[in-house]
Amino acid sequence: MSYGPPPPGDPAGPPPGEGYGQPSGGYGQPTGGYGPPAPEHGHPTGGYGPPAQGYGPPPPELQAQMPGSYGQPPAPAPYGPPGVYGVQPPMGEPPKNYMVINILGILGCLSVLGIIGLIFSLQVNSKWQLGDYAGAESAASTAKVLGIISMVGFVLVALYVLVIIFGLLFAAFV
Repeated sequence: MSYGPPPPGDPAGPPPGEGYGQPSGGYGQPTGGYGPPAPEHGHPTGGYGPPAQGYGPPPPELQAQMPGSYGQPPAPAPYGPPGVYGVQPPMGEPPKNYMVINILGILGCLSVLGIIGLIFSLQVNSKWQLGDYAGAESAASTAKVLGIISMVGFVLVALYVLVIIFGLLFAAFV
């Protein structure tokens, strides 16, 4: 595979010390590469000295106050290990999620509230399992309120449908 003729000039590349079109001195830099900084830049002399040897053991009066011997981990606490983030789960089951009420509320005239209530009712068990007990209680109470409101819409729609059905049946027999 051929890419055409070679570019004009020396095929071996530029002569040493010269780049392709770059002046030999660079951009105002002295030639010779990266060396130590020039003395006029105030290069610091010396260093920070020898490294510190550490703090050493504590004085005897402080060592007597420490719970364990020096260098040993402290004794475990008298109580057991903490639960999730230090919060122990409450006894019992997760709160009621009111899913059935919200599903029936979707079929009523306030279906948007039923859908929002269904979302909150689905969050109850997952928050409880993650250890967010206050969030589970809050989601359950929100699902309950939205479920009751949307259930009222469901009852109104059901009554309306029954009135229409009985009205049609009554008109057929008259």
